[in-house]
Amino acid sequence: MKANKIPAKVLDYVSEHFRDDFLFEVKASKKVHGRNVYSIEVSKDNYIYTLLFNEQGDMIKSEVVQAFPPDIHDEPTL
Repeated sequence: MKANKIPAKVLDYVSEHFRDDFLFEVKASKKVHGRNVYSIEVSKDNYIYTLLFNEQGDMIKSEVVQAFPPDIHDEPTL
């Protein structure tokens, strides 16, 4: 397997859990302890999911943040 080729299992996971029309980006492909690790970003329902997969395509970490956090300046004043 080439270091820059995403494992099919990763693509299957993204396809299964997120619709095709959501933003999907490979943020990084790097070696960690001699193994390839893939960082994937997916946007869904105003949240950004950052998913980390190992070279076998198993998810090893998941983080979720709001795409547009509330701004205190947008709150109505009395």
